[in-house]
Amino acid sequence: EFTLSKIKYLFISRCLSEFAGAVLPVVFPLFILKTTHSLRLSGLFFMIAMLPSVLLTPAIGVWIEKYIKKQVAFFSVLVLAILCSIEFLLLTVGVYDFSYLVIFAILVAIFSVMLDLSSKVLFTELVDETELEKYNGIKSILDNLSVFAAPMLGTVVYGLLGFSSLILILAVLYILAAIVIAFIPLDNEDKEIDQTVEESFIQKFKIGLHFISTEKSILKYFLLIMALNFFVASSEEVTNPGIVIQKYHIPSSIFGLVSVAFSLGVIFSGLFIAKNSKIKFRKHISKLFILNSLVMILIGVASVFLIQLNAFIFFSLMLFFEVLLGFITILVNVPMTSFFQSQVPLDIQSRFFALLSFSANLIVPLGILYTGFLASIIGADVTYILNNILVICIVCIAFWKDTKSMFSGILLEKGREKDDY
Repeated sequence: EFTLSKIKYLFISRCLSEFAGAVLPVVFPLFILKTTHSLRLSGLFFMIAMLPSVLLTPAIGVWIEKYIKKQVAFFSVLVLAILCSIEFLLLTVGVYDFSYLVIFAILVAIFSVMLDLSSKVLFTELVDETELEKYNGIKSILDNLSVFAAPMLGTVVYGLLGFSSLILILAVLYILAAIVIAFIPLDNEDKEIDQTVEESFIQKFKIGLHFISTEKSILKYFLLIMALNFFVASSEEVTNPGIVIQKYHIPSSIFGLVSVAFSLGVIFSGLFIAKNSKIKFRKHISKLFILNSLVMILIGVASVFLIQLNAFIFFSLMLFFEVLLGFITILVNVPMTSFFQSQVPLDIQSRFFALLSFSANLIVPLGILYTGFLASIIGADVTYILNNILVICIVCIAFWKDTKSMFSGILLEKGREKDDY
């Protein structure tokens, strides 16, 4: 297909850069802990390393609007390759200075944000609006396959060859990603970005906020994403470990199967979306939101009532639900992303996605703090149930007309059945 011929280079580049980007968060903590021998310093390191990229995300989103997104993506991934090469040379000559590692981590996080935002807008430029859901589904498969393989392969390479060799491999991957980006065809590659109206950063930032606040459909999905991030994004950090390890005493060595099961569901869902591109999943998004939370409620209910059974019976059931959860989650995420890509004007998309990412990065830690506190009082499973009941309530309010018509349809159908009887 014509679209595939344009997008394939972006897909290949993303696979390389996503894989490299997923390796560092897994291996870096191991190296920092080995270097500092202190969990306190390790925690401080990652707080310092991640904070600048989070705070600068809105500014990055506004800044990159002045440039062609292909050029921004190429520049970002090339800088990441250079940073990894410099870090490799420093490690090779025996420089393990803590401050250098912090600077390296900060810069990698910042340019990774720049690459992510420019790639999102570039994706919208390359894909026709009618095919956004289909190719977002394919992108979801490839991204998750890359991220899925990264932790295992990264830790194996780290264990066998050491951190410096791993950094060199990442540098090579980023260089390859940069080369592939150069082949991405663009109709407007040589055109300058229109800057007839020069606006300050503050003005651009206000325009982005104004757009979100005045476009009701955009604001609704924006707030729904924040609600989901607050109430259920803590599953991996709080509720899943609280249920599986703390309550059912499943060995931590097989706890990773929960993430594997979820990832399998994600991959199946991406394939399903790609093969059924004629289905307009966006029309069913309110039902999918509710279904997503119902599956999480079932996990919590199963945890409450199956405590008397063998722990591995519950764990097997949970893995099944996690596959289902991964499947439905992508059926929600892909239409929402496609909706934003089709409804948000291209000239402000980077600042929009930057604001979305910034808000999520602020709300998720708050959600983890709230969920962890509540789970310590009433249990992880009961907290899981309660949080998802609240999400369903929020969805019903946000999609009140859809919810009302859905229940009216059910009642009408029951009335017809009674008449027939």
